Amino acid sequence: MSLTATPPVRLLDDTDEIDAAWVTSVLADHFPGVAVRGVTARPIGAGNVSDTVHLALDYEVRPDGAPDAVVAKFRPRAPEVHAHALGSGAYHREIGGYRAITSRSACRIPSLFHVAGDETTINLVVEDLTAARPGDQVAGCGTDEAAAVLAQLARLHATFAPMDPATAPAWPIRMAEAADYWTPTIERGAAIILDRFADRLERGDLDTVAAAGEIARDWHLLPQTRLTLTHGDPRVDNVLFEPLGAGIGAVLIDWQVTGLRNPMYDVGYFLSGSIGIADRREHERRLIEGYLAEYAAISPGYDADEAFADYRTQVLSGLMITTAAIAVLPDVEAVNRLILALLERNCAAARDWDGVAATRERSSR
Repeated sequence: MSLTATPPVRLLDDTDEIDAAWVTSVLADHFPGVAVRGVTARPIGAGNVSDTVHLALDYEVRPDGAPDAVVAKFRPRAPEVHAHALGSGAYHREIGGYRAITSRSACRIPSLFHVAGDETTINLVVEDLTAARPGDQVAGCGTDEAAAVLAQLARLHATFAPMDPATAPAWPIRMAEAADYWTPTIERGAAIILDRFADRLERGDLDTVAAAGEIARDWHLLPQTRLTLTHGDPRVDNVLFEPLGAGIGAVLIDWQVTGLRNPMYDVGYFLSGSIGIADRREHERRLIEGYLAEYAAISPGYDADEAFADYRTQVLSGLMITTAAIAVLPDVEAVNRLILALLERNCAAARDWDGVAATRERSSR
């Protein structure tokens, strides 16, 4: 089925322009003969990175399978948020990610009805998953939930592996190209953390943050022999959990920082920030081995020795992004509690795997 409706769907500027005719055109390719009579919109989320609305649909003609509601995600109205998205390339990365992942059924994401836009805007319409349970970043998740997330990441990574930078599409982030942007941000974030949280983090955590600032550029420039399409921000609050038989399934959302990276970037990012320290230490190897089994079912050849060697350096991914985040987020207690929870987990994982020393060793080869 084509992902683009015929005739072409108008590109809208903001969610206020959504009406019954527009939604009809969005759904027409998927449900021939559909006619939407009315749309009731309500906002979802705080609008920190996008304007997202839930659209309840009233039909004049409703073909079998047409949804009760959909979710639409547009560029944010807030000028400062829009400026950040423009600078980071968030729109065309999410467009590219949804198209590529949907075309290959690579992993579980919200079913795509329509996506359009360019480097300056996005119109995204997907299935309504508001009944699914969102992840809680401060609380973290359990090991069953972690296994469900890693299974989806393994499917994503294995489906697109291997990727060659010379022939890969232009829209995913390249680590080396991002080094000039992220290095000063991480350095600035490290300085803020050392000052703001001097009395709220243990000395070992503060030392680990300082070391992350020192090696940020080298870490971004580490040579990688295994590259694939990665989510880039697989925190548990970028996951929705849904019932799956007797177990639980994970739906990955928010694809604004998709990139061409080593697969352990996503694995390290998730495990170092989204489950508690004790649970990670007890179950980490088992969870990674489960990931590798899922990966091998699609794309054999990524053995445990190579994966765990990659993991030693890529487990720093969460620490690097958390450190960068503090440089751009407001100094308010709700943000600080989130950052502290992440830093404690990130730093523990970095030390457990001696990630700073592994980065220095690999970058000096």
